[in-house]
Amino acid sequence: MKVLVLISTTVLGGHILSALTVARYMQKRGHTIIFAGGRGKLAGRIKAEFPFVEVPIPLYHGQRESYFTWKSLRVIPRLREIVKEYDVDIVHAFDARAYIHGSIAALMEKKPITCTLCGGIDPHYNIPITRRIIVFSEEQRQKMLQQFKWQPDRVEVIRTRVDIDTIVRDNTSPPVRLLLESDIPALMMISSFDNTKAESILQVMDALELLVEQNVRFQMVFIGGRGSFFEEMKERAAQINNRNNREVFIFTGPVVDAFKLLKKATIVLGVGRGAFEGMAYAKPTIVVGENGFAGVVSEQTVEDIAFYNFSGRNQKNPSAPDHFAKTLINLITDIGLRKSVGQFGQAFVFKEIDVKVGLSRIEDVYRLNVEGDSSVSSLGRCLSLCKIMIPIWRDNFWHTIGVPLKRMLGKKVGLDEILDKQV
Repeated sequence: MKVLVLISTTVLGGHILSALTVARYMQKRGHTIIFAGGRGKLAGRIKAEFPFVEVPIPLYHGQRESYFTWKSLRVIPRLREIVKEYDVDIVHAFDARAYIHGSIAALMEKKPITCTLCGGIDPHYNIPITRRIIVFSEEQRQKMLQQFKWQPDRVEVIRTRVDIDTIVRDNTSPPVRLLLESDIPALMMISSFDNTKAESILQVMDALELLVEQNVRFQMVFIGGRGSFFEEMKERAAQINNRNNREVFIFTGPVVDAFKLLKKATIVLGVGRGAFEGMAYAKPTIVVGENGFAGVVSEQTVEDIAFYNFSGRNQKNPSAPDHFAKTLINLITDIGLRKSVGQFGQAFVFKEIDVKVGLSRIEDVYRLNVEGDSSVSSLGRCLSLCKIMIPIWRDNFWHTIGVPLKRMLGKKVGLDEILDKQV
């Protein structure tokens, strides 16, 4: 098949890396892959392997994120041109925003479409109907069925999206040289430092400060990040380093192929792809979400952690830093525990996350969408698109007209605060 992989923008993020990994293996299986989306840090790498058409998909309506804006109307004709130019058999979008744009173009060109909802609690709005879509977790499937009333057979859970075997067999040097002390444990966390990760990073810092106060020797490496919060955490860490006359905390900033640094880790902290990469190296891995410590990935915890896509959302309330600290001390001091937990995690990702395991299931999704069925007619897709656009344009209108009007009248803008959190 000729598959158009559609992404909002080629940023250095987990869902873009997932799309790239899936595309590589689909190409090996004989499919023709074309990428389209906005330009970002990974655009060059994608262009080196696949045809890549730059199509900036709008992110903001004014100051607020939206799934569709007035600027989106310029994107649709370009997507239609790409579908025709490459004689695409199916469009595969890797996030809800790209899927909505792609759905309109695919419908107008009478082509099938599917999507992979990659992470977080995406989607914030319902999305246009198609015969089958892919989600990364049971949490997302439950949302599609319960909140958006999708039929169960239309939502497929396929977790596989990381090239685990290549990670393990990679013998190239890490992209950044770390000044680690060889005789003490190294803790590592790959993370952005944006507002979605701030709470998890603060929870890590709080727990590790307790370890410092208890004279537990370790080094913590934060991989990735930039911006004001990143600088704030660096300053906090510098004060701790100065008081202890050693590099307790190390910050690398943005790193391409950051997973290679995890080879040198004793324990890995994080969520999503960063957790999978640590598990691939048989490193004991702790999931740290918005509410902090959400569990060590083990035989006893993995079902609950996996249900929430290794996001840490299984931890519903903020955890106490001292509980997190005790868990870290147990892993730091118990070599046997580290080994058994690490081996379990590695076995899990090879079985459940390795991209090669799920390729035939993704092909089945393509086939089912290409074959189509009478319950997803062109008219049905059109009506579905119109229906899902109503709340999007309602919220766009409120942001453009209602919010400024209320502010002018001096009234409290409660709905604006709610909408700003939606997307």
